[in-house]
Amino acid sequence: MTDKLFGTSGIRGSIIEKSTTDLALNLGRALGTFLEGKGTVGVGTDARTSKDMLRNSLVAGLLSTGIDVVDLGIAPMPTVAYYSQIEGISASVVITASHNPSADNGFKFFNNGREFVREEEVFLETCISKGQYLTAKWDECGEVRFLNIKEQYLTHVKDFLSSRGKQSSSTRVLVDLANGAATEYTPHLLLEMGFSVTTMNSHQDGHFPGRPAEPSPRNLVDAMKMAANSDFAVTVCHDGDGDRLAVIDEQGEFIDQNRVIALFARDEVKRNGGGIVVASIDTSSVIDELVTAAGGTVTRMPLGSLQEFLTTDKGKDVVFASEPWKPIFTKMGAWMDGIAGAARFVQLVDELGNGSCMKLMETIPKYPILRDFVPCPDKIKPKFLPKVKELLVPKMSGVDQILEVDGIRIECTDGSYVLVRVSGTEPKARVYVGAKEQGTVDKLASLAKDVMAQVLEELQ
Repeated sequence: MTDKLFGTSGIRGSIIEKSTTDLALNLGRALGTFLEGKGTVGVGTDARTSKDMLRNSLVAGLLSTGIDVVDLGIAPMPTVAYYSQIEGISASVVITASHNPSADNGFKFFNNGREFVREEEVFLETCISKGQYLTAKWDECGEVRFLNIKEQYLTHVKDFLSSRGKQSSSTRVLVDLANGAATEYTPHLLLEMGFSVTTMNSHQDGHFPGRPAEPSPRNLVDAMKMAANSDFAVTVCHDGDGDRLAVIDEQGEFIDQNRVIALFARDEVKRNGGGIVVASIDTSSVIDELVTAAGGTVTRMPLGSLQEFLTTDKGKDVVFASEPWKPIFTKMGAWMDGIAGAARFVQLVDELGNGSCMKLMETIPKYPILRDFVPCPDKIKPKFLPKVKELLVPKMSGVDQILEVDGIRIECTDGSYVLVRVSGTEPKARVYVGAKEQGTVDKLASLAKDVMAQVLEELQ
């Protein structure tokens, strides 16, 4: 049986227990085997302390199969993803654990600008499980060269942004960079777009001394205080590798991710005269409301699977895609890009909000949501969701549709929804509830959690 290495977002984990140098070596060998020992692979890292040992091991594995390597150095995930769609480049790999703690690291693979799909991941897993790799002859080993891709990537992003907006006249922006890989990217991009930029946590340090890498409200207290006590039009925040975007308004309030996605999605649908918006299953119905009103449609996919839809025949009709924190501007590329997202959001604040994040977000409804979880032992997970569906659906009124692409999402005609899904990495079952009124959220949350508790009691 093949061991599953990939989760919902590449491979991540402790450098002692999972993301080891041995695994890095074998991933390089497996990727080289996948590419049949031909071509060139770009390799970049975030700023974590384990970057060098893992990069060296991965590169050694690639070279042993005959693959040439372009070492991109410390580079944000979106930059490494971008590099994979350049002519003559077979694939790219970023060594990162994104928003995970400093002691973790991981690997994410790209082909033609998008993340590897499951079929490609399975090939790598099978190679490693069987220990079967291509080995190059002594005179056919790969070679390494170095490249600073920063300006090339930023030019690509600026070309996209220039099609969406104009230069700013020094609107003030605060950027919290989490001491991560985007420190040399987002501030420079915004400055070149005419914004006045102030940074915090803006030197690279794999210990993440300023704050934890995840840009969640609990970790952005300092940024929120600074935003509230200054005159910035908006504050944008990243994680460790720059694929995530979080936004804080001028009063220091964290903007819910669903509203950020809805803003981007509506804008792209209007610009394209319709189209498909692909969102992960855990996103709010505010996205559906705005996209539908703008003339588009919403398709939901499991977490970590947006790229699967982008490779289908319908993928060409996708105008925007996103999971929480991670926007994909398909007219620019197929990768999640918090750097381009930060710049595009600031553009919208400058133009549609007249220099005010709060004014811009007045056009996006603010609906209550709830996210919670209950303990759910792995052994009962296969029976848990079918039983929850059996008991929960009859208790809900006005059911419009039921989605089962990742868990069970029950959507109602009033725009409310309940999503129950089991974690793929922890002994937990998660519940997400959204509605237009807090009372409806409270009612549905109570109902869902009562049913979940009943099912857990019956199955244990």
